[in-house]
Amino acid sequence: MAQAGRQGNPVYTVSNFQVWAEAKDAVSAKKAALEDGRLIALRVLMKRLTLYTSHKSLPKLEPSEIGKLITSLSVQDERNSSTEYLATMDFQFSETGVKALLRKNQISSYDRQGPEVILVPVVDKSLLGAGDEQKPIISQRDWATSFKTLDLAHGLVPLRVEERLGAIDESVMVALIRGEAQAMRGLYQAYKKPNVVVALLSSSQTEGKLRLSLSGRDGIGDILYKRDFIVSEGNVLQSADLAAEVVQGMFDQRLKILNIKPAPQVAAVKKPVEVLPWQTDLIEAPPVTGWQGEVGGARIMMHVQFTGLRHWQQLRRKLADVPGLEDLNIEKLSARGADVTCQFPGGGEALRAQLAAVGLRLDPVAGNWVLSDVN
Repeated sequence: MAQAGRQGNPVYTVSNFQVWAEAKDAVSAKKAALEDGRLIALRVLMKRLTLYTSHKSLPKLEPSEIGKLITSLSVQDERNSSTEYLATMDFQFSETGVKALLRKNQISSYDRQGPEVILVPVVDKSLLGAGDEQKPIISQRDWATSFKTLDLAHGLVPLRVEERLGAIDESVMVALIRGEAQAMRGLYQAYKKPNVVVALLSSSQTEGKLRLSLSGRDGIGDILYKRDFIVSEGNVLQSADLAAEVVQGMFDQRLKILNIKPAPQVAAVKKPVEVLPWQTDLIEAPPVTGWQGEVGGARIMMHVQFTGLRHWQQLRRKLADVPGLEDLNIEKLSARGADVTCQFPGGGEALRAQLAAVGLRLDPVAGNWVLSDVN
């Protein structure tokens, strides 16, 4: 297998990317996994380069067209059986080819990395569970892992995860979350870096939610941000993973808003805060990856919950067999869930009734669709 190129613009590398498929034999499984992986990796890259408001307009390509945009790839880890293939890969895309593709579709983009940010994940003591053992609902290691499973090096804003220093005690954390200037200065002095952000995960005042609080500074300026995340069916780790994705996306979005000029015939963004707010008292987030579901339309965006990759394959087969369901696209796949788009006559409510007949449950949650097994 060709090794991914390490030179050129790092933004066009999609790293630490998991592909998986199950088929009648190992060769077919590997072929299906690579085909799906290349498609999803390209969409990850295009979303990285473009404003959030352009994501619904991103072009869809045939597998042969996507292959022409990949300059190299490498396999970091690979496992297979007689019917399954699982691997972690790095994809290197053609800078010239991807730029031309976006220009052809009149989508503005930005592809220059900004200054690195030191990210300090912290879990608040409020996330300790009840009982004598005081086991955390989510550990410090879990929260840090939510970031480390992302591709932190190749985003528009490179992120480096570091541990909390002893100087950042509880009183300092309280002051940081309040945005006190003295605490901010102390944070930058402690890490000896100009761009440092603390990502605090704590219990929300509202039951069944996690609160993300960011405090610090990136290459653009100060950040003071709070957002609640719904914990769906008690899956705290999934909510933490989503919070980590939102953090990374926020840094990239800030940089794009300042640098992207609307292309001809593309409406300008009215206000940066309307695209993705970064200084606010509280924003409530649904348990899906940045999507706002279109409950009444024929185009449906949903988050699929599953317990493992084999379970995901079973759910995917059921979806593919639903009469009338077309244009099924996997936007993102992780070990805990998948983000999917599709077309169905009558929209989400009509699909909900159809899925119930095959043992699947589609629920509207905070304006979004969440798919799971009935049992």
